[in-house]
Amino acid sequence: MNETVVEIRRYSGVIERHQHDYHQVILPISGALEIDLGHSSGRVSDNIGAFVSAGCRHAFYAKQADCFVVLDLPSCIGGREIEEDMPAFFTIGREVHGLIDYMAALGTQQELSTSLRDAWSRLLLDRITPRGDRPDRAELAVRRATAFMERKLADPIRIADIAQAAGMSPTRLHQSFTRRRATSPHAHLVAMRLDAAEKMLADPRLSIADIAIFSGHSDQSALTRAMRRERNATPAEIRRKLLGRTVGKA
Repeated sequence: MNETVVEIRRYSGVIERHQHDYHQVILPISGALEIDLGHSSGRVSDNIGAFVSAGCRHAFYAKQADCFVVLDLPSCIGGREIEEDMPAFFTIGREVHGLIDYMAALGTQQELSTSLRDAWSRLLLDRITPRGDRPDRAELAVRRATAFMERKLADPIRIADIAQAAGMSPTRLHQSFTRRRATSPHAHLVAMRLDAAEKMLADPRLSIADIAIFSGHSDQSALTRAMRRERNATPAEIRRKLLGRTVGKA
């Protein structure tokens, strides 16, 4: 998707489920939209709007009589990466209400020109983008993904599972990790599992076979291959170093 779409929309009156490859901003004109984004849920109404990131699976419900301004957005407008700054739900101030009223009145009378649509969208995004030191959306997604990896370290999780927990598509998650951590989600998960295995290797009561399973590897051979590839040592060699260091300190 390369251009902004701005429409006045009403929904079906039943629960709908969507996933799309573009960002979306939903603003209330009348009524309320209940929306579940997977990682968070809330209501678009009165003074609350919502941002749905590209690739995010979401479910929503609104009465057929309810009405909303909906923006379908490309990832970048005027050189600005939209997904960096947007919270899932945001407060609508007086200025934004003015923009909504303007679009609600104009949108029912004529088809919007590209220049007007883009100018209105940029002005709106400027008004709803959070300021200050609040972590941006990409950073928050990386933190959610990392927390999910920590909880599921021993499980056979996929990148798609991590992306869903983070609330964005696998492609967007990969981009966020690259920008924020200079690595990929897969490489980060591999490193976390090997770090966990190294900590456990310092405990002589645990067998290497058990450590492999506890750290998310399919078996001892898989752990050995990963250790040799990433750390240039086998689990047994790392264990000897760790236990030797422990004995020396004692």
